[in-house]
Amino acid sequence: MRAKFEEKTYENYFNAELDTKTDIFFPLGQVQEGYLGFDSSAYSRSRRLWRNVGYPFWFYPHFGGVDLREIADEMEHHLGIAIDDMPRMKANLLFQYKRPQYITLSSGSEWGHWNQPYFRYDIYQEQQDLLMQIHQQFTDRLLILYASPTAHDINVLVGKKKNNEIISSSNFTECHKLDGHHRNTYVEAGLHSIACSDPENIEKLDLLGRLEQFSNNDNKEQRNRDFIINFRKRLISIVAENAYYGQSLKILEENLPKVYNYELLYSFLVMQNFKNLTGVQWLVKI
Repeated sequence: MRAKFEEKTYENYFNAELDTKTDIFFPLGQVQEGYLGFDSSAYSRSRRLWRNVGYPFWFYPHFGGVDLREIADEMEHHLGIAIDDMPRMKANLLFQYKRPQYITLSSGSEWGHWNQPYFRYDIYQEQQDLLMQIHQQFTDRLLILYASPTAHDINVLVGKKKNNEIISSSNFTECHKLDGHHRNTYVEAGLHSIACSDPENIEKLDLLGRLEQFSNNDNKEQRNRDFIINFRKRLISIVAENAYYGQSLKILEENLPKVYNYELLYSFLVMQNFKNLTGVQWLVKI
């Protein structure tokens, strides 16, 4: 039985709770209705930036937007100031959120490993191959995880959200521990999981404890903006060489605004393409 909630709902609840339990930087939000066309709200102290986008809007009743290139310099400047003013960034995180199936019948393929109802999710080979390539190229300052809840109904998930139990009720597995498997199974968040097809016990991971192990000493960049830019360059070079995702990444990059000289702004745009293409969420531990 497929869980009765959307994967995006779990992702949103998870991220909101994670933000309250550890220091995390969430990159710029979803790019919707055009490039960086925020559909909710925006904040900046720059009067020049607001003038460039047509504020106050009652002076421009037919204002149709502004080309990103016209405000890129202003955005790059203020993004850089805000990001460099944050605590020093420690590590990059890549999360793949999974909506599980809940298996309640003894005819389930993996029932014999648990002999009770259990959760499972599939591992997509093309995505796993890419995550393994990334894992092998980054020897430090990067954590790549699959995250999946112990919930099969939206009412259960909402209850866990209300009680701040989304993280404690989730199963976390590092991507490299699932290499060679096509499915992961689990019964409770606090227990091990069993990866299949060749059964392998995978010990539980304490996410919050693992995040706190990252140290500022691991960060060689003096500025946060350089931390982000350098990660984007390394990551995207790996994706570009990937046999499955590389061509699609190239097509998406061709459709980006020509703001290559604004490396921080461009990094956010490229990383949004990465998420749209692979389904993998990028976060930063600070």
